[in-house]
Amino acid sequence: MTTPTGTLDLALLVEERERVLRAFLAAERVHIAHACHDMARAFARGGALVAYGSGPAATDAAHVAVEFMHPVIVGKRALPALAPFDDVSRIADVTRSLGRPDDIALGIAHAGPDEAVTAFLATAGERGMLRMALIGGDAPAPEADHVLRVPSDDPHIVQEVQETAYHVLWELVHVFFEHPGLLDDACITCGDIAVAARVVSTGDGSAVIESEGAREQIATDLVPDVMVGDVLLCHAGVALERLESGAAPEPAVEDPASFLYPFLERSEHDVESVLADVEASTVGKGEDVIALRSGLDMAAIAACASDVRARLDAGARVLAFGNGGSTTDAWDACSDARAAGWPAISLPNDASTVTAVANDVGFENVFSRQLIALARHGDVALAISTSGSSPNIVAALEEAHRRGMLTVAITGHDGGRIANLEWLDHLFVVRSDYVPRVQEAQATLYHLLFHAIGART
Repeated sequence: MTTPTGTLDLALLVEERERVLRAFLAAERVHIAHACHDMARAFARGGALVAYGSGPAATDAAHVAVEFMHPVIVGKRALPALAPFDDVSRIADVTRSLGRPDDIALGIAHAGPDEAVTAFLATAGERGMLRMALIGGDAPAPEADHVLRVPSDDPHIVQEVQETAYHVLWELVHVFFEHPGLLDDACITCGDIAVAARVVSTGDGSAVIESEGAREQIATDLVPDVMVGDVLLCHAGVALERLESGAAPEPAVEDPASFLYPFLERSEHDVESVLADVEASTVGKGEDVIALRSGLDMAAIAACASDVRARLDAGARVLAFGNGGSTTDAWDACSDARAAGWPAISLPNDASTVTAVANDVGFENVFSRQLIALARHGDVALAISTSGSSPNIVAALEEAHRRGMLTVAITGHDGGRIANLEWLDHLFVVRSDYVPRVQEAQATLYHLLFHAIGART
């Protein structure tokens, strides 16, 4: 059997991604664990994450904000995050205006840091923010508290490894919230006046209280029979009186995300053991996405690229769409297409139209309504969805099919409702139900697709 044109090349690119990701995690897993710990302490003090991406990495900054603000794991807290920068010339001014001493600044560049990322992190330093940098290549590192460098000069590989890195930061920062004793500089009761806080767990002569997302362990000798749910008046690490009695504790329910964090029962003060377990979990997550990438169908990607290229050569445009993190992927895919000289439009980026249609007609129609106005026969519809079942994605693909567009869908899970669209021209399913790893493999898939399509001549 002969190898289809481009298939072997694509397989080699996947192997290179495997090599770079393993090298990155081997070099940076300790730094990632300590970065998670520092971020958790900043969040516990009431800080917010401010992300900035240089050039194409703007899509990653937006992705970071979505992941932290809208957790996909049920029961995990939403963490304050934003990616506000759309004017490179005003990065320092905006950072100076928004940044506070307890905040976190995350700068992202797919190559070495440029002047914009350097300026962003420098201003963040002036504001006393925790500074983190994700960079690639071998250019000098910016000044930051944590620098994570991807050992590659290929911007697509760098981006994919960085996506794994910031997903892992988001996933594992939650570990430290389950160990309030390790958030050593988060103090609820250190002010001049006593504060009210609710009990979330009890021990022998002590309890863990929570208020506004921060947790602290306090002594309960002055208040008898403290139980979970009680509201206590506390000061200087001591419970003074019970303000409200809690309900009887409910039977323990297994955390649906416990498989991610098998080490949550560690001692509250055993920071080195927790850090070591976070390191091991980081490497394990990398192996998970490597396994998903190995399952990508290179022949199918090459065949799809051939069909898309034929449409593009005939004057077609790519119109891409997705929700949440997949919005940033649609944006990223269109950026890749335009960099290669092809016309491409990311539908979710038109926030005014999206919100107008959502408000007046319904969110399930936001992309199909755009296609009615923008799409032409022969254009390419690129849908990206982790579930494969989002109503607005399905509706948009149906509208694309009615209009004679080439329909391409990249999904996760089992393909969802999209997998039942018998007329779909090309379907790629990353068979996993865990969103971060699905998104990382999906990024590889559309990067390979546009690599196989090639540049406009």
